[in-house]
Amino acid sequence: MLQAGPGVDWYLIHFVNMLYPYAVAAVGITLISFTPLGRAAISWLKGHINRGRAAELAGELEQLRAELAEVHERLDFAERQMVAQGQGEPRMIEPRARKEPRTPTPA
Repeated sequence: MLQAGPGVDWYLIHFVNMLYPYAVAAVGITLISFTPLGRAAISWLKGHINRGRAAELAGELEQLRAELAEVHERLDFAERQMVAQGQGEPRMIEPRARKEPRTPTPA
């Protein structure tokens, strides 16, 4: 019986041959990572990545602290204004009850 193209064995052999360089690289990197030079490179990479992220997070934290301080100042100002206008101490506002229940809208 004649076949139109190469058999499955041909594809399998070529696929395995394509995997050899990746397997050799993976084994090589694994072996190098256990040497003192490899451990130093890994720790340097971890420290470099963590330092960059830590600096970014520290900047965001400082920004959030500044925004929170501004919100506190505005709240204090609003409370002082309410007391000065004779409205008494600030109180919690109770939510109003709905007059009619919501009906689902047709899709």
